[in-house]
Amino acid sequence: MPLSDHEQQLLDQLEKQLRTEDPRFAHTIAQAPASQGPGLSAKRFVAGILALVVGIGIAVASIFFLDLPFSAIGGVVGFAVMVFGGYWAVSGTPSARAAAAESGAEEARGGAKAAKRPTPGLMDRLEDRWDKRRGQG
Repeated sequence: MPLSDHEQQLLDQLEKQLRTEDPRFAHTIAQAPASQGPGLSAKRFVAGILALVVGIGIAVASIFFLDLPFSAIGGVVGFAVMVFGGYWAVSGTPSARAAAAESGAEEARGGAKAAKRPTPGLMDRLEDRWDKRRGQG
């Protein structure tokens, strides 16, 4: 569904405000490809969900067969399979995790430059705006 004219104008104003307030962030966002996400793979997600469902099945089956001597072990195994399946489904691919770690290392190296010229935080800007509205600034 396309945006209305008013919504498009508001979006353009927000983009312009972002560029003026934080040009480095706007530049970073403009350079990032739209398809770049957390690195989730469809195959990995489906396999993780299947493992999660199998783990639930094992846990429910172990509850159903409580008279058997190994039902408690089945419950623990079912829970472990559920946790592993959930983790596998939402964790990124190894190459995506490596890329995220590398970008984090680049940010850490660039942190020394940011420490030299501190920028006001969100709360400081909000307080300044509040003071201006109240006529105190």
